[in-house]
Order: sequence, then C-alpha cells, then structure tokens
Amino acid sequence: MHHSESGILSNHPGVATPSPPSRRFLLFANPVLWINRISRRWSIHQKIGSGYFLAVSIAVFGTATGLIVGEHYDDSARESLEITQERLDMLGNLEKSFFTIQLYQERLTYLSENQSLEADFIVRLNETLIKSNSQLAQLQFHLKTHRQLPSDYKNSPKDILNYCERGLDTYHQIVSSLLERLNSETLTPSQLQTIQPFFVKTFKSELIPQFETISASLDKLVRLTEIQQQQAKAKFKDAKILRASIIAGSMMLSIGIAAVLAIYTSRAIARPIQAVTLVAKQATQDGNFDLQAPVMTEDEIGVLATSLNHLIQRVATQIRDLQQAQAQLIQSEKMSSLGQMVAGLAHEINNPVNFIHGNLTYTQEYTRDILELLHLYQQHYPHPSAEIQRKLDDIDLQFIREDLPKIMNSMQVGSERIRQIILSLRNFSRLDEAEMKRVDLHQGIDNTLLILNSRLTQNIKVIKQYGQIPLIECYPAQLNQVFMNIINNAIDELSVESGLAKRQILIQTQQIAPNQIEIKIQDTGSGIPPDIKPKIFDPFFTTKPVGKGTGMGLAISYQIIEKHQGKIKVISELGQGSEFIVSLPIKPE
Repeated sequence: MHHSESGILSNHPGVATPSPPSRRFLLFANPVLWINRISRRWSIHQKIGSGYFLAVSIAVFGTATGLIVGEHYDDSARESLEITQERLDMLGNLEKSFFTIQLYQERLTYLSENQSLEADFIVRLNETLIKSNSQLAQLQFHLKTHRQLPSDYKNSPKDILNYCERGLDTYHQIVSSLLERLNSETLTPSQLQTIQPFFVKTFKSELIPQFETISASLDKLVRLTEIQQQQAKAKFKDAKILRASIIAGSMMLSIGIAAVLAIYTSRAIARPIQAVTLVAKQATQDGNFDLQAPVMTEDEIGVLATSLNHLIQRVATQIRDLQQAQAQLIQSEKMSSLGQMVAGLAHEINNPVNFIHGNLTYTQEYTRDILELLHLYQQHYPHPSAEIQRKLDDIDLQFIREDLPKIMNSMQVGSERIRQIILSLRNFSRLDEAEMKRVDLHQGIDNTLLILNSRLTQNIKVIKQYGQIPLIECYPAQLNQVFMNIINNAIDELSVESGLAKRQILIQTQQIAPNQIEIKIQDTGSGIPPDIKPKIFDPFFTTKPVGKGTGMGLAISYQIIEKHQGKIKVISELGQGSEFIVSLPIKPE
C-alpha cells in the first residue's frame, strides 16, 4: 500500500550471538577497560589530579626506593671496605713484625755461623714474637667481632690465622728454648763457640722453614684481604650505579606514565567532548533530532552529554508536536473548508431535490389518473377519428402506458439516492461537533464507502464482515476520516499495482472485550517494505508520487485514534498485503 507515515516501531528478532566473556576476565585482560571502569565516575578535576598524583608518586617512590636500596648496598659495601681496610692495616703491622723477625733471624744465623752469637738478639727476637702474637690475637678478635665477608665462607681467614698462630707458637717455643739454654748456663767463650753449631742447625732446620711457612700463610691472607678490598670497592661502585639506575629508571617510568596518563586523560576528556560537539552540530545543521550523544562517563562531560540528549529529546518532541499540530490544523482547515463546501452544496442541491422528490408523488398520481382517463375514452369511444388514430399510432400509446410508470419509479429511486448521498455528505463532514456521541460505526464505514464509491471499480471488491458491536462514544466525523484515509490508501495500492491475483478489501468488526471493539481493514496489495513500515505514521512521510499525497493521512489517523484512547497498528509482509487493526474503547474513560 501507499502510506503516509511511519508505523509503530516493531521489535525484530535478534541474531543469536555467542555469549560474551565474563566482565571480570575482560577487566584483567584489558587494563584500559579496568581504568575506564574505575575512573568512570570521577570528575575531570579528579582525573587530572589523579594522573599528576600518580606520576609524582611514582617519581617520589622510585627516588626513595633508589635511595633506600642504594643506601643499603652502599652501607654494606662501605662496611666491607672498612673491614678489609682494618684487616689490611692489622696485616700490615703483622707484616712489619714478621719482617723484623726475619731480620733478627737472618742476623742470628749470620752471627752463629761466624761464632759471634749474642743473646741480646735472641731476646729481641723473642720480644718481637710476643708482639706478633699480640697482633695476631687482635686480628683474630677483629675477625670474630666483625661480620664475615662473602669470600670468607670460601677461603676462611680464621683457618689461615689459626694456622699462623700454631706456627708462630711453635716458632716461639723454639726461640724460647734457645733463650733458656743461653740464660740457664754461664757459658765461657769456648763453650759458647761449642754450642753455636747447634744454634746454626736449629735456625736452618727448624726456625727458617717454620717462619717461611708462617710468612706464606700470612702472604696468602694479605692477598685474600686485598681481593676482598677490591670486591668491596667494586660493590661500593655498583651500589652507587644501582642507586642512580633506580632513581633514573623511576624518573623515566614517571615521565612515561605521565605521558601515557596525559594522552589518556586528554583523550578521555576530548573524545566525549568531540562526540557531544559532533552530535550538537549534526542536530543544529542537519536538523536531525533523532541523534543522541554517547554518555561515556559520569563526570561533567557525561552530565553535559545527558543534558544535551534531554535537550535534543525535548526539541524533537516539541518539533513533533508542532508538526502534528500543524498537520491537524491543515487537515482541520481542509476538512472544515470541505465541510462548508459540502454543506453548502448539500443545501443547494437538497432544496431542488426535495422539491423534485416531493412533486414526484403528485406526478405519479396525475400520470396514473391521465392514463386511467385515456383508458376510459378508449372503452367508450373505440373508434376515434382518423386524425386521432394516426396520432395514437405515432406516439405508441400502449408503450407509453407501460413505460411511463417505470420512468416515474426510476425518478423516485434516483431522487431518493440523491437524498441519501446528500445525507451521507452532511454526516461525514460534521467536523465542528465538539461533543462525543454514541454512534454506529457500521454506518460511518458505509458512509465512507459511499463517498469512495466512484473509486471502487469493478475490479476492486469490498467484503464487509460486520460483527455484533454496540454503539460507541466517539467523534464520528473524525473516525470517518480515519476510515477514509485507510480505505483510500488501500484503493490506491490495488489500483496502481499490476499482476495481483485478486483485488479485495476486507472490513471486519468485532467486540474483543467488554469495553473494547476492533476494526480490521485488510487489502490484498503487495505489502509494505520492512524499511518503510516503521515510518508510515511519521508526519509528511509518503511513498506516493509528488502531488498524489501529503504524508499526513495516517499521521492524523494515529492522533485521532490516540485521542479516542485507542490503538492502531499495521501488519504487513511483502507479497502478503497489509492489515490495519484499530482498537477503540466503547466508552472512553
């Protein structure tokens, strides 16, 4: 059918889609979605402040972490360096004592070989040994009271010192025994010369090898301590590098996060603004008030988008109401003009028609009387004059006598028909009635069909299946207008479309509830396309050629049915025709 407006929006069955993943999984899989979910309710001030706070916090936290971690490793390296330095100082003093012991040892060996041994050198050697033992004890105490270095577990300095201590004790015992032997006897020069070979042998076979062993252990401990000192210095340097790296890394991370947050914040603020701006431009420039700005957040921009949507909806509603009011005004003016014209024509036609209709009765009586009189003349004067007979033959009196009553009856039926048409016109055009009346809808539909009778060709068949419905309270002229629009559209569709198997309009009425009736008007046309169906009740929408339709018929019909607290809907499929269903209350509330 050719229709003038967009229909009630129908719900289309959705296409089956796979079930989406859980919201929790999406939040963990997409950090941006998680951030958007957290910051959705934040204001712009909170978003910007949170971004700066996070960037500064990361910088401060990273710097503090770098300082703390660096300080920890720095303290550990510094402590290791101090421990190795103290060890080296003690080992240096011990080396000096060992060097002195070595000098006394070489001196005594030389004197013994030249038989000029002096007890004073042995006493000095013994004193140096006592000093060395004291220094060795201090070093052992230092190792005991200070923490062990990492390499101490692999090469234990305590074991080396214990070995040195045992060797030094042995060395000291030998020297002490030699010193006791010199002090226990009062040796003459000849006796001293006699025991000097024993001293030489003791020095070479016992003291010198023992001292070399002790010196080797001490050298090993010195090298180990020097290596530990180098490791402590490297660790100290690494601690500084680590501290600087953590601070620099935190700064770079802070800068990166600040840049990311700046981009995210700018987009989070700019995108909703751009969307709102685009919708506002399209609404104002294109006049498309069906648009809605997406509400992405609940901050000030979200409030702005919501307010804009409400404003657009209000403007769209006001424009729609204005269009409907204009349409109703135009249609009311048209129907008012039509009513005035029809009323005037009906009045002008009604007077002569009534005159004719009223006089036809007398004309029939007069004609019947005249025919009866002629019949009597023929009975009493069966042989008229030649002139009268010729006239009777010319006019065929018998034919006139048979046909004239038929003509009078036809005139009577025609005048009655004209009177009924005038009455239908007057009833149909009563648009100025302000009060609702109890009327018979069947009569209104019949009047509408009578008005459209000239368009109902022999190819279009109208089937009426009226049910038992009571009188309803309504504005009859307005409902007649609804029936006129729907039936007229059906006639247009059936007249234009070619190749239809049948051209039929089915009108059904029934009572579906105690206070509800239903009128169905169905045609066998080609149907309404799915993309046009939602628009047929929109004002000024039409599929008819220019000049054939205004697009206001169904829009006004929709408003009239709503005014009567009723509903109108359309059921249509391509190739299956269209069906308009109007439901009305018997008595509006």
